[in-house]
Amino acid sequence: MGRVTYEGFAAAWPNYKDEAGFADRMNNLPKVVVSYTLQKPEWNNTRVINGNVAEAVANLKQQDGQAILVAGSSQLVHTLRQHDLVDEYRLMLHPVVLGGGLPLFRDGLGTTRLKLLGAHSLPKGIVVLSYAPDR
Repeated sequence: MGRVTYEGFAAAWPNYKDEAGFADRMNNLPKVVVSYTLQKPEWNNTRVINGNVAEAVANLKQQDGQAILVAGSSQLVHTLRQHDLVDEYRLMLHPVVLGGGLPLFRDGLGTTRLKLLGAHSLPKGIVVLSYAPDR
């Protein structure tokens, strides 16, 4: 995640408790923050990447462990797309129409064709769409 997302998560998750144990899981999972300004992350099990992001993420992908999730940070997603490091997109479509906002994908990288892996609807009308780059 980027620094702004990290700061929001780090302020909220350590204080959150739930019966399902999701907060405990979030607090104990390894977390990686891409930032040139964050010096000392205080949230449990967090490390910072402040150099070559593409190289660091490519190295992370080679390690054993769970899937890597990017929460927020369109700038980070753009960088990962530039270096063909995204294996799957999970887009959450919320039933709200906005008049503006930040674009999900930036110009300049050309077209990335995607293939649908699955679609799942949630009780409040949110639809989760999973796509993989059609390489």
